[in-house]
Amino acid sequence: MKKYTILCVDDDSDDLQLLHETLKDTREDFEVIEAHNGKQAIDMLHRLRNDGTQPCLIILDINMPVLNGKETLSLIKKDEGLKDIPVVVFTTSGSDSDKNFCGFHGVQMVTKPPNFQNFKNVVQKLLRFCE
Repeated sequence: MKKYTILCVDDDSDDLQLLHETLKDTREDFEVIEAHNGKQAIDMLHRLRNDGTQPCLIILDINMPVLNGKETLSLIKKDEGLKDIPVVVFTTSGSDSDKNFCGFHGVQMVTKPPNFQNFKNVVQKLLRFCE
């Protein structure tokens, strides 16, 4: 069975754990790797690329330390080896400027739902990017 890799980038450990558990509970053919800021994510993406692999999806938060989600998304989209990886911005933000920024880069922005069942439903829908 092929394992798909999903990179979750978020500085909130509770959100990362919830994402990780929801993805693993949904399907067993996914490996979830985590980064806590954009710099870690970019470094991880370059290591994966050097190993000849890449994630089928990047789930990216906006508000993070070191390198925020917007800066990270810009770097991903400028990199010829990374720009075609599907990215979903998964954030608590609902700002129009964030939505416009994501739209400019051709990525979907999803606001994190406040309750567990809605969170789980949204995460399950994100898996379609890996099919």
